[in-house]
Amino acid sequence: MRVLSLALLGLSLATLPVEAQRPAGGGNPREAERRWSLAADGSVKIFNFAGTIRVTGWDRDSVVASATLPPGLALFGGGGQEGLKLGIEGEQSRPEHAATLVVRVPATANIWIRGASTDVTVEGLIGVVDVGTVSGSLVVIGSPRTLTAETMDGALLVRGSPETLRARTATGELRWEGAAQNASLGTVSGTVRVSDGPLGRARIESVTGHVFVRSALHRDADLTIDTHSGNVEVVLARATPVRLSVDAADFIGHSSRVLAPNSKDRTREVELNLRDPKAPAARLTIRSFKGAVRVNAP
Repeated sequence: MRVLSLALLGLSLATLPVEAQRPAGGGNPREAERRWSLAADGSVKIFNFAGTIRVTGWDRDSVVASATLPPGLALFGGGGQEGLKLGIEGEQSRPEHAATLVVRVPATANIWIRGASTDVTVEGLIGVVDVGTVSGSLVVIGSPRTLTAETMDGALLVRGSPETLRARTATGELRWEGAAQNASLGTVSGTVRVSDGPLGRARIESVTGHVFVRSALHRDADLTIDTHSGNVEVVLARATPVRLSVDAADFIGHSSRVLAPNSKDRTREVELNLRDPKAPAARLTIRSFKGAVRVNAP
């Protein structure tokens, strides 16, 4: 894959320092570093299409980018107090063209990151974060206000509690350890694992991937799990009041009260840890066309 040109990125070579414009020469990797000032709530767009990206939040109103560059590549960047674009410029179509990019940004900044065959790690950010790669892995540690994270073939790990979370994979495993008021998780064939909590309004979708949830729920939570042929296993925190609706051919549940399946379909209505049928309770809806569903409510 050919890296986006500076023209496509909306930057002019004339605005860049000479050292950033000059491609690396010789046969050995070289080190490069750039610095910019940035408002605490500014925006940063970061690119590296092969190799690694590591972005860390800190308490300074500045951005520092350092890179290890194979021959033929350069570290570019430009912008102002309100926004920056930076990344790796040059041909990155082969494994030997992989570059390492390490960036420190204000923790409250809004960050947009893109890679291709790129492993990405993000840590310590609390603003808006949008990160995506194609075949690389993604690791996000911390609790951005809003987090969007997507990878096609790589694994995705979120360890933190964003206010709003949107996470997607195609074949890679998706793992989330944390809480959120609003969450949307999806995969095609990867396994989805959710733990800790508590969860508020959340939706988990897969085609063939299995779903495992071991998490606490808010009392007014609304959790929906949809899969075509994946298996679903849910282990709820002890004594969590839940109204459960299950549509699956194979269902195993532990509950205080199981109502008869609807005569028109396979739906089962189950009350878990609910002494008073009129009392508030979390809502859990699980649908699996071919997969098995197991719910354990201690």
